[in-house]
Amino acid sequence: MRKINNITSEKKKLPETKRQFCSFQMAGHSFGVDILDVKEIIDEVVLTKIHHAPPEMLGFVNIRGHVHLVLDLRLLLNFSTKSIDESSRVLLFHPNVGESFGVMVDQIGHMIEVEESLIEYRLSDENISGIARDFRKSELEKGVCKLKDKLLIILDATKFLNAVDLKR
Repeated sequence: MRKINNITSEKKKLPETKRQFCSFQMAGHSFGVDILDVKEIIDEVVLTKIHHAPPEMLGFVNIRGHVHLVLDLRLLLNFSTKSIDESSRVLLFHPNVGESFGVMVDQIGHMIEVEESLIEYRLSDENISGIARDFRKSELEKGVCKLKDKLLIILDATKFLNAVDLKR
């Protein structure tokens, strides 16, 4: 005779995975990129213009002897241009995101840590939050996360360089 053991399965609660984002402001909206993609934040920016380059390419910046391309994230997101001021910053990215480049942002925010379950990832080319979006802009968006006082739009930094090519 075979004895069958009753196995009770307890649903163990798995620990929530937390994600960290470097947040910044652009045109009155809050955006974030994965903090692991950000190499450093530059506050004193002296750009060398690139003649005959697309308008999304602001120029080159020399940081400790290394030259980095700087993109205008406002234009990539289809916002109007804005002159560089004292709150403007350049986010430089690690080489795994794209070789020697960064983006200009209006104002840097804080590191934001959120539960993975609170992020609504973009699953298709549908509109996010019912707002009609241009192809290039929607391709840069990875998802959104509702915070206590604002909506954080999460961008995919690995797609920034390709967004310049899409305009041409």
